[in-house]
Amino acid sequence: MLLRNVFTKTIRDLRWPTFWVSLGCGAMTAYFALLFPTYSKLFDLNSILEKMGPAVKLLGASMGDASTLVGFLHIELFSMILPAAIAAFAAGVASGFTAGEESRGTIDILLSYPVSRRRLVLQKWLAMVLACVVVVLVLWAFAITGAALSASVLPPDKLAAALVMLVLLGLAFGDIALAISAFTGNRGAAIGVTVALMVAMYLVDALSSIVDGLGVIRPLSLFRYYMGGDPLRAGLNLGDAAVLAAVAAVFLAIAVLAFERRDLAA
Repeated sequence: MLLRNVFTKTIRDLRWPTFWVSLGCGAMTAYFALLFPTYSKLFDLNSILEKMGPAVKLLGASMGDASTLVGFLHIELFSMILPAAIAAFAAGVASGFTAGEESRGTIDILLSYPVSRRRLVLQKWLAMVLACVVVVLVLWAFAITGAALSASVLPPDKLAAALVMLVLLGLAFGDIALAISAFTGNRGAAIGVTVALMVAMYLVDALSSIVDGLGVIRPLSLFRYYMGGDPLRAGLNLGDAAVLAAVAAVFLAIAVLAFERRDLAA
């Protein structure tokens, strides 16, 4: 490791993944913003959603007016595609922070430098936070540009609120993957369990209003807090944001403690 600072080295390692995820998410959002006026003229989007019936819940289309860009983006991107992309990015990155180093056989070299295990985890985590923030900043710029070019209304502050919730959701799942990785030393398990948990939570939240019994466990789904307050229309819900931040903080603490106490020689 040529760089003395773990944070700086991790930022360097993440520069290309962050670039491509930023570009992909940003370009996709701009594309849908540009496409919206054409879609709204050719199709009655609200009527189409009504004809889909209960199945529309799986698309996260239960909120908003599809005849507006805000509602259109919620249905097409913010309900499923973007949270899945950001959560998978964060989980994939975080799972490699400790388990990845172990599998490559570089963890001993890394820890031979004057850096504690706690500091190593926290600096790598900060790099993940910065990477997620960069992704949503690029996404925000692309979305606003696309909306301006299509002469569509997309409030910058409400978009920013939705992106804050997107980052918090990503960090929550990323920290879950980090905790599993730090506890087990198995990157595959960290990614697999986190993705399975993400899918299960999404289905619980999406189907809770039409499947008896799911409403009881809906508060356990992180997606309930991610878009439950509809930040694209109503702005940031501090209570929901606090829940996601608390989940991220708890699993970060678990990751730090697990990695500190693990016998890496075993």
